Amino acid sequence: METMRQVSAVALVHVAWADSILTGVGTPHKKDPHMRQLLGLMCLLASAPVQIAAQNPIAASLNESVDIEQLKSAWRNLGNERVRFPLDMQDIAIRIGRHRQLLVDNVLLARADNVVREVHRPRRHPANPVFKAAQALRNQAVVETVLQFDEAPHFRMWYVSWDDWQTLPTGQLIRFANSYAVSDDGVRWRRPDLNLHRVQGLVGPNNVVIPYGQMQGVFYRPDEPDPARRFQSLVLVERKNPAVREGYYLHFSPDGVHWKGDLSRPVIPSLTGGYGIPQNGIGDTTRFWWDPIRRQYIGDVKFVVSPGTVRARGVMESQDLVHWNRPTPIFMARRSETQIYGHWGCAYQGLYLGLRWVFVPARSQRHATYVELDCSRDGRVWTRVGSGQPFMAFNDRHDRWDASIMRPISVLEVGEEVWVYYFGAPTELEAANPALPDDHRTDYALGLAILQRDRFVSINGGDQPGILTTRPLTFQGKRLHVNARVATGGRLRAALVTEDDQAIPGFAFADCQAVAGDGLDLEVAWRGGNDLPEATRPRLMFELTRASLFSFWIE
Repeated sequence: METMRQVSAVALVHVAWADSILTGVGTPHKKDPHMRQLLGLMCLLASAPVQIAAQNPIAASLNESVDIEQLKSAWRNLGNERVRFPLDMQDIAIRIGRHRQLLVDNVLLARADNVVREVHRPRRHPANPVFKAAQALRNQAVVETVLQFDEAPHFRMWYVSWDDWQTLPTGQLIRFANSYAVSDDGVRWRRPDLNLHRVQGLVGPNNVVIPYGQMQGVFYRPDEPDPARRFQSLVLVERKNPAVREGYYLHFSPDGVHWKGDLSRPVIPSLTGGYGIPQNGIGDTTRFWWDPIRRQYIGDVKFVVSPGTVRARGVMESQDLVHWNRPTPIFMARRSETQIYGHWGCAYQGLYLGLRWVFVPARSQRHATYVELDCSRDGRVWTRVGSGQPFMAFNDRHDRWDASIMRPISVLEVGEEVWVYYFGAPTELEAANPALPDDHRTDYALGLAILQRDRFVSINGGDQPGILTTRPLTFQGKRLHVNARVATGGRLRAALVTEDDQAIPGFAFADCQAVAGDGLDLEVAWRGGNDLPEATRPRLMFELTRASLFSFWIE
């Protein structure tokens, strides 16, 4: 506490010094509020104490030794569902709620015959890139977060708009700047002219909200009792001269525009090299998101392991963005020629979906990444979905701005659609292609990809019927609904059997009115009616002939 008082006192002295400069005779900026704010910020940065990594780690006698090659092998298998869940669960009951039940993993399944799992790719919006920076040196739009609101403006984003180092009058070097944009429809964006901070070199309306760092997670908490803290962010700050420990700093705002941060010390330190075990911080593609199911903050963190400088991901949790549990690893790339460059997770229909940025070093001189899908049932154990199937794939024609770099940062439910916002940029491969449109010759910019509700993954049956059988189910509700697509000449039928696989009269496949067509909400009916009978932990069976089942639910 005494140290914090001393830091605060030093900061106040520096702010007073800045004020004296601004009010002194002949000072050219004495009436400029932007310069006053900037100098106050610079002084606070300069007053921050040096953060030094621990020189005396925990004694070796209290730790097991670590074999790095064994560690890599183990981490590469963390995303394998069969490795993480080795018990055959087919006769063990499971309770399902009223959420729509996605078939992204095998948790609901007892048996599956003559079917395949398919990952479906979202369609990229024809107006892409839907937001980009001015065509000026170092201007960019590395979008960190897009949030949706009931009140206008309905879509709001925070993005890194400046990627260079700035030299402040104090001699402090600090990197990046964050700006703010809004939209009524999520496609057409505008930059409000806020005129709060100035960053030399940025072109266009002055929409800078934090003139440093990267806002690696923005949260809106309308239930926060302090109105000045309704918006929250962890900002990755990189600074030099004096040398300080880089890290993630907590910031608050009443409106997402006017931000204040405690720059006296980072909440979490950054990974600054060495790449051994233990890691001395978390990496620069760490992302933070809010978990509405468990009502806590999630840190989706970057690890880097050497030799080989291999990137991996972990997860940590907090109730207040200040106190965190120890991060545990969740992913390393399956194949040694790829790495996990980043990851974004979100809650969706009672489970968690994740989008992995799969880095392929051999593709480009710039960090080329495509996207694969993963999931979790508890937010802690994550497994790959349709392993090897891209959710967003490379474009080998190299004729679009996002052909080689796509990095999702927000997933929003908009009506009956799922909107995936991502940032990307052309690599040298696209830049060299004369077929690349002029309006795609940009630096980092924002893209939008859309898929219909729940249609991340399907279980497909072909010309010969495929059969899915669930584990014994406990549920509330009476009527079965499916999200399905049935091709011409195909059909989808459902049956209800006991937990011992005995037929329930009136609810066999033969009694089911076959589902046809393509619909997000198709009700299943039997000859005896639509209501499911009273039964103790029955199983559902689905027969799929030239049909794809995306989700089911009982209401």
